[in-house]
Order: sequence, then C-alpha cells, then structure tokens
Amino acid sequence: MNDRIQRKIANLEGLQRFPAEELLSYFPISKKDTILDLGTGTGYVARAMADKVEKVYALDSDKDILAYLMKTSEESGIRNIEPVVGDFKSLPIPKDHIDTVIASISLHEVKPLSIVLNQIRTTLKKGGVFVCIDIEKTDNPSGPRVSSEEMEWEMVNAGFTIVSKSFPAMKLGKEPLYVIVGRK
Repeated sequence: MNDRIQRKIANLEGLQRFPAEELLSYFPISKKDTILDLGTGTGYVARAMADKVEKVYALDSDKDILAYLMKTSEESGIRNIEPVVGDFKSLPIPKDHIDTVIASISLHEVKPLSIVLNQIRTTLKKGGVFVCIDIEKTDNPSGPRVSSEEMEWEMVNAGFTIVSKSFPAMKLGKEPLYVIVGRK
C-alpha cells in the first residue's frame, strides 16, 4: 500500500464521526433493503449497515480506498458490500434500484448540488429515502459548507419530500451537524 493511501486511511479512520448506528433512528430499514453509501471512504457506514440489509453499495472515487474497505470487510466476515468506483455526478447505479442512499459528510464540497441530488433521486426506488448528514455552514467554517437551509431547498428542488430535519448534539470538531431525510 502506497504512502498516499496509508495517510488517507489514517486520516479517515481517525476522524470523529456521526455514529453510524445512530443513523438508524432517522429512517426505517428492512433486511431486504439495498443501501448506497455515497462517498463511503473506509466504509464506517457501509460496514455498520451491512448486517441489517441485503446489500450495500459502497461508492467512492478512490479504488484504493475501496480495496481497503473490501479487505477489512472480508476480515470481519462481511460479504454483502459491493464496491463501486464512481463519481457523485454520474452514479453508476441502475435507475430505481436503491431503497436508501446515505451521504455522510460528503456533499459539502460538491458543486452543483442539483446534479448530484438528481442522480441520487434517479437511483432510488419509488418511496426510497435519502439521508444527508453534513456540516452546518457557520460564520467561520473550516472548509466548504452547505447550510441546512440550502440543502433542504436543493433537495426539494430535486423532487424530494422532506421527512425530517434535525440538528444532533454531536459536533464535528467545533462545527454543528444536520441530518435531513427526504423521500422520493
């Protein structure tokens, strides 16, 4: 494994994250469901969801990080994660195929959001759920941010019905998070 991927893995694995198990309180899940973990990275969401659903598609643009995810998943006995190398703006997932898309701290750097949200909506089955966890835009952000108001507006504009919007007590560093759940 090269130095770049080792540094990326160490950085991703060392991040304070929204607890993946806590995600389940925001949307219903069934053992027969198919989930898309958008921007999976090292797969903390994908691995947490794998034993609860039929299949998890773990999408990332970095094939090396996906190889790491698959190695750690197989070592843990997880066999229902399918790695997908892809771009948010052109999701290589069939239309009307996914029950739930989860984007955890991954959309704040994507421009324009409208293209990605339309791609997400296209992959979802009728009645499918999109769960967006991201960092709220504040007066002094540490990087690119999308406010919860803008994200909600973009989701509605893409055709989602907003089911819930909440602000968990947990912060990423000193920055607040939001969770918006939309339905196709």
